[in-house]
Amino acid sequence: MKDFSIALIGGIIGIVAGFAAGAFAGALIASATHMSNFEGAAGYFAILIGLLGAVIGLFLGVWLAFRLQGKRKSIGAVVAYGVLSLTTAIACGAGVIMLMLFFDDTLNRGSSKPQALFEIRLPPGAKITDDRREVEIELNTDKNSASAYKSKEQYQYNDSNRPVIAGGVELTSRTSNRIIVLKIKGEPDRLFSLKLSGKPGHSDAYGPWQPIDWVADAGDQPRKATPADQYEIRYRVRDANVEYSRPMIGFEISLPTATPLPDDVKSIEVKTLEGNNDMDGAIDPEKVKRENDRLTLGGTVQLAGELHSLIAISIPNQPTRLFEIKLPALIWVTETIRYATTSPADESNQTFRPWQNVSFIRDPGQKDMRPAKPEDDAKFRFLLR
Repeated sequence: MKDFSIALIGGIIGIVAGFAAGAFAGALIASATHMSNFEGAAGYFAILIGLLGAVIGLFLGVWLAFRLQGKRKSIGAVVAYGVLSLTTAIACGAGVIMLMLFFDDTLNRGSSKPQALFEIRLPPGAKITDDRREVEIELNTDKNSASAYKSKEQYQYNDSNRPVIAGGVELTSRTSNRIIVLKIKGEPDRLFSLKLSGKPGHSDAYGPWQPIDWVADAGDQPRKATPADQYEIRYRVRDANVEYSRPMIGFEISLPTATPLPDDVKSIEVKTLEGNNDMDGAIDPEKVKRENDRLTLGGTVQLAGELHSLIAISIPNQPTRLFEIKLPALIWVTETIRYATTSPADESNQTFRPWQNVSFIRDPGQKDMRPAKPEDDAKFRFLLR
């Protein structure tokens, strides 16, 4: 045990000293050889030499520590103690990091925070003022409080004869005690408990409607809500870090050549849809062509779901055409291999997947979509970017 302690201390000191000396030497070599700084090449070189120095310093540190203690060890023993010291240092470092993460109440530290997107459904026949200032929504937790925002696109809509208020709020702290408070001027506060874990995961679709939990009449302690209160909430967690890690595709759409287009093709709306999630895309004006009695539109968009999405193409004054995309469950494995084995030149020569027919049509002025018919005549193909 004493020999191990000596080796561990010597190894750690050797790693630190070796990395510092190696990185300094690497920086000098990069400067002397006028190595390019493009995309950090010189810095990566210095770090690489530093890591090499750390390995050398590890074993020299172990050897020197034993020598200073008057102990002579064989090369094999020095190597064994060095590997054991490195393994111990890595394990201890990983343990410290795990403990820090375990006790850290901040969600997604250093990156975009998740959001709770919600819809609050009011009783039948209820009226909501158009003045947004008279409606406030906030999130209360045992860690913090935060004001929610009302959705700009769909702040208020009607579900049959029931008004619905839509909005969202940022989740900054890890806690399972979260309450949404709806405050309408001149009315009691209404409280909804969000049944989410301390660190909730991303969801593409809203959960089921849940009844209100408490009502806070003026000056009184909140009381348990009853079925007569008739307020409901549904919600989902949106994590931009998850959304923007999903596959990006390039696509082409083939339509009859007589299909009219707007003067500005950028006004054509491109969206991918999955559950209640959507992602915006765009048509590339340089990839619009008419040839062989067909009109072809090309563009790019990110999938709204992990392995499945509908891509909706809305040309002004025309039905919205929806195409279904399904990817294999292990697509990330094949794509990782492709990225690792494909050069930039080969990437530009990547071919599209086979053409597929339009799946659904949403006629102008209609909310629901219908199955496509042969006369709808639209085809779609894509490739992963």
